[in-house]
Amino acid sequence: MVERVEFNQLVREVLSNLYDHAALETHPLASMFPQPPGQEGSRAEHLRGVLLRTIERLRPPEDRCARGSVEWRPYLVLQGRYVEGLSLQELQDRLSLSERQLRREHSRAVEAVSASLWDRAFEQAEFGIEGHRDESPGPGQWGNDFRAYKITREPLNLIEVVQGIVKTLRPRMQDEETELRLALSPRLPQVLADRVILRQVLLSLLSYALDMRSEGNVAIGAQADTSPMTLWIRFQVSESSHLGSGEDRTAAGRKHLLEAARYGVQRLNGVLQEVRPPDGQAGSIRLNLSLPRAGQSVALVVDDQEPAIRMFRRYLSRSNLQVVGIREPEQVLPLARQLQPRAITLDVMMPTVDGWEILQTLQTDPETRHIPVIVCSVWDEPELAFSLGAAGFLKKPITQADLLGELTRLELLDTPVAPC
Repeated sequence: MVERVEFNQLVREVLSNLYDHAALETHPLASMFPQPPGQEGSRAEHLRGVLLRTIERLRPPEDRCARGSVEWRPYLVLQGRYVEGLSLQELQDRLSLSERQLRREHSRAVEAVSASLWDRAFEQAEFGIEGHRDESPGPGQWGNDFRAYKITREPLNLIEVVQGIVKTLRPRMQDEETELRLALSPRLPQVLADRVILRQVLLSLLSYALDMRSEGNVAIGAQADTSPMTLWIRFQVSESSHLGSGEDRTAAGRKHLLEAARYGVQRLNGVLQEVRPPDGQAGSIRLNLSLPRAGQSVALVVDDQEPAIRMFRRYLSRSNLQVVGIREPEQVLPLARQLQPRAITLDVMMPTVDGWEILQTLQTDPETRHIPVIVCSVWDEPELAFSLGAAGFLKKPITQADLLGELTRLELLDTPVAPC
C-alpha cells in the first residue's frame, strides 16, 4: 500500500496536471479512485471531478466568515492556482500576500486536499465502491462536479478567461502541432458568469474541437454586437470526424465533452449551438456560446421548471431585459443581492420553500426590498400577492402579452416591445 508521504506527492502531481487529460488518465490516483459502475466519461474526467469536489469542500460558509478572512485562504489559493491556472506571482498579487505567506498558505491548502483524499481512499478500500457516497449518477460528469457547487456570478473579461484556457491547453496544442487563432476585439463587453464554470465550459468545447478537428487550426472569435454576447469556436472536420453511434469510445468521449459543456452553459444561463456541415459532409463546425452581458438589465426568473425559464427567455428575447433563471429557492436572496435585477418573477408552487416565503424574505432584506417582484401562480390570488409586497401578479398559464403588459405597467421596459 502507498505510504502517506508518497500519497502527498501524488496529490501535488495530479493538482499540477488538473487539465492534462493524458496525465490524469494514467495517473496512479485514477486507480485509487475508480469510477462507479455505469458512470459515463473517462478516468481522467472522473479523477478531475474528485479533485474539484474536494477543493470545493474547503470553501467556508459565506455567512460565517468574510471572503477576505484567513479562513478563506486555502480555498482561494487552490481555486486560483489549480482551477484558474494563475501563476504564483498572479496569485500573490490577487491575495495581497508576501511570497513567504503564499508558500505557507499553499502548502497548508494542498495538505488539506491530501488529507481529505487520504481519508476517502481508506473509506473506499474498506467499504468498496458501493459505499462511496459522492459519485451518485447525475447529468454526466458535470452533474457530479457541480451538483452542490455554489455559483458566484461576476463580471468577467472574456479575453482574459480565453487566454488562460489557451495557456492551459498549450502543451497539448504543441504536441498536436495546432494553433488556437484568436479573433477577439480588445473592446469586448464583459460577460456575467461564474469564473470556474466558464473555464470548464471553454475547456470542454476546445477539447471537443481539438478531438474533432481533421486539419488546420482552431479559431476563436466573438460577435460583440450581439446581446447576449456570442463567443464562437470554428474548426475543420472530415466526414470521418463526425460522431458515430456512441458505441465507439472516441465518439462517445466527444459526445460527452459536448454534453458536459451544455450542462455548464445551462448553469450559466447561456445558450450553446453547434452549426454543422449538412448531412455529415466535410467542412467547418462552428460552436456558438451565448452568455449574458455584465451590466445589462436583468430579470430574475424564479421557477423550479426549466421549460418555464426558457419560456420567459423567449418572451423577453426582444426586450432590454436579460433573463437569469434560478431553480433553487435558497439561492434567490444571495443572487438578488448580487445582481440587483430590475425585476423578479416568482413562481409560488415550488418544492421545500414556496414563493410566499421567498417574497417575504426579499421584502424584509434591505438590499432587495426595492426590487419589484411579480408573483406567478395558477391560483387567482392577486390581493394576497399585493398584501405581501408584490408589485405585480400574473395568473398561469402566462402569455407573452400578459408578461409584457405587466412589465410595461411597472415601467420596467426601456422601449415598447410588441408580442411575437
